[in-house]
Amino acid sequence: MAEYKEEDCLPEKSVIDNEKATKSDIDVILEEEQENSPIEAVRLAVPLTDDPTLPVVTFRFWVLSFFFTALGATIQQYYFFRSTSGAFSIFFVNLVTFTMGKFMARVLPENKISISGQELSLNPGPFNIKEHALIGIAVSTGASAAYAIDILSATDIFLGFRINAIGSLILIITTQCCGYGMAGMLRRYLVYPAEMVWWSNLVQVVFYNTMHKTDEYQRIRLVRGWTRMQFFWAVTAVTFVYQFIPQWIAPILIYFDWICWFNPFNMDFWALFSSMYGAGIGSLSFDWTSVGGTAMYYPLAAQLCAYSGMILNYWIIVPIMWMSNTLGTKTMGRPLTSRLFYDNGTTFNIDEFLNEDYSVNEELYEAGPPANMAPVYALGFMTSFIALAGCCSHVAIFYGPEIWRNWKRAVGSKEEDIHTKMMKIYPEVPQMWYAIFYVIMAILACIACEFYGTQLPWWGLILSLLVGWFLTLPIGVMNAVTGYGPGLNVITELICGYILPGKPIANMTFKCYGYMAMYQCNLLMSDLKLGHYMKIPPRSMFIGQFYGTIIGAVFNYLTMILIIDSQRSALNGDAPDPNGLWTGQRVQTFWGSGLIYGALGPARMFSFTGKYWFVYIGFIIGFLAPVIPWLLSKKFPKYKWSNLNFAIIAQGMGSFPNGFTVGVLPSIIVCLVFQFFIFRYHKVWWKKYVFILSAALDTGAAFTGLMMFLFLGGGISPKLSVNIPSWWGNYYVKDNPSSPNSPYFAVDRCGAADNQWTSGTLAK
Repeated sequence: MAEYKEEDCLPEKSVIDNEKATKSDIDVILEEEQENSPIEAVRLAVPLTDDPTLPVVTFRFWVLSFFFTALGATIQQYYFFRSTSGAFSIFFVNLVTFTMGKFMARVLPENKISISGQELSLNPGPFNIKEHALIGIAVSTGASAAYAIDILSATDIFLGFRINAIGSLILIITTQCCGYGMAGMLRRYLVYPAEMVWWSNLVQVVFYNTMHKTDEYQRIRLVRGWTRMQFFWAVTAVTFVYQFIPQWIAPILIYFDWICWFNPFNMDFWALFSSMYGAGIGSLSFDWTSVGGTAMYYPLAAQLCAYSGMILNYWIIVPIMWMSNTLGTKTMGRPLTSRLFYDNGTTFNIDEFLNEDYSVNEELYEAGPPANMAPVYALGFMTSFIALAGCCSHVAIFYGPEIWRNWKRAVGSKEEDIHTKMMKIYPEVPQMWYAIFYVIMAILACIACEFYGTQLPWWGLILSLLVGWFLTLPIGVMNAVTGYGPGLNVITELICGYILPGKPIANMTFKCYGYMAMYQCNLLMSDLKLGHYMKIPPRSMFIGQFYGTIIGAVFNYLTMILIIDSQRSALNGDAPDPNGLWTGQRVQTFWGSGLIYGALGPARMFSFTGKYWFVYIGFIIGFLAPVIPWLLSKKFPKYKWSNLNFAIIAQGMGSFPNGFTVGVLPSIIVCLVFQFFIFRYHKVWWKKYVFILSAALDTGAAFTGLMMFLFLGGGISPKLSVNIPSWWGNYYVKDNPSSPNSPYFAVDRCGAADNQWTSGTLAK
């Protein structure tokens, strides 16, 4: 980090109230401070400007953030139960709220309303960039499918046990909020240093500044003399129209498994080349949502590590395991599945072995044959252990000294990033706010666990939160620096499986709290960094994020109830959805892990005398592997060996535990074109286009998904559900009218729907 003189730091007296600050305060800082961020991409994207007088938490913020958070939470929960996932793009939110905010600024009166003795102006002036950014942050916080929905859905769909509305909302809100208290303690390590980039924020910074035409963004001209906003709308419109082709007219373009077509009814071809049910080797996808804009700007080294892991696992290891029938891979019927089976390939049904309290009847289970998991699924547990251990080891080796220096010095000393200095004019959120908030959420979480049938005692809940505390820092560093970071879902399952064996609901709950404490902390940190770049007052950030979380939780729950009640048979597998749109696959994966770790327990499933003992080797590999690039960095210091990240490689290896291996090859192509060729040889073009192009492509695809949901998928009314007539590009009815994909197994024109394979057989 850059060295600064003590007298260059902003004194304490410069910390002033937002309403009393003036733009000249920032101008003084910039006159004194000549440095910029040491990170090149940050220098290219984030301007060194601020106006502290701009109002942030306004009437327009409350209204617009409520509406779009509710809409986003509903749509994301809808996609949670769909066979193809979409995204409620934050860029779509930014566009629409920009237009609506400008409109409200023109038409609303300047009257003030009083709420609890506090006056709030209906129209404090022009719709500004900070107000706009805070709306986006509130929406991004709440407009998602909350992880606790997995618990509520799994118990409802597979066990017929529904937690009531109060218990469900407490569960959702507390799992979403427990990470906030952790974030308050870790700001100085994961937000303030310049090296903590949080890469996805850069494209948003460019997007906000483009819309509001700030400073140099107003002067930049692109192709044909267009402004950035004109270029954005042109690309968005083209993408919007195009996306209807793969998403609606010809979904075969999503799963373009061209190699499989050479021998579509060969079971081995199906298992290796189908991206819907197999390894997806060489599969293409012409759907932008399968690629995503991050491939255009995430660090090249990190992306290559992730793609290397995908290719290693799904294009090399999976074929070897399938063709050699390693551990009975072929017996399971599919290489990638989260279901459990008996030795003969019959599906294992846990319902036959559950007591009335949903715990496992040990005597009944031990009297029959043991359950097995797909070997590739077991390998996924091993790679998750490699990723987690590798993350801790890699961060300790390569970033440990810097973290230790940050730990020893107080924020405000002589090694501050310029953006951190600029933020010091705003009052910080006291650590006590975060501490009190965290304690309240922890108490409510204990209540949810003790009184709403989760099987998890209060001490188990405390342990899960401690696991999140312990591992959040290294994972946060990895996320901030590379854009990639492992989750805690598997390690939390493992711990709970040993301390509370035979209790699948307890295992899912323990995992949810342990994982979400870390995940939400990282999400808040990323948003805090965005607020850092946009110069949003920290206290306004705190209010906006909590507001979005509460709204999102309510609409997540309502949407889940409506979908489960109307699509239960398709979600639990009792009756297939003829259009292939509704699926309980994500819930099934979550429930499958709950069975493995919770009901049956790791002591039984991963016994050192059993089939899957190798998963624990992942911890050893993960801890030791980063030593290799560290030693190489000592031997050959001119090369940046920290870019060889085994944690990210392992994370890539476990990217598709349950099928749908789409987007690997096209993502690699996009990454190499933009992050290798253009960034290296045409950097001026990259600076002008890449962030706004990425935002436009993602926004156009999001618009298509939203329109399909509302007007073609029955989102507004079932009467508006419109399907393209049967043809080669979606499904092909031939010999079996009752099977929409006959004679093929799925829309990718691969596999035999009638189970009549011409070659390649399952092992028996």
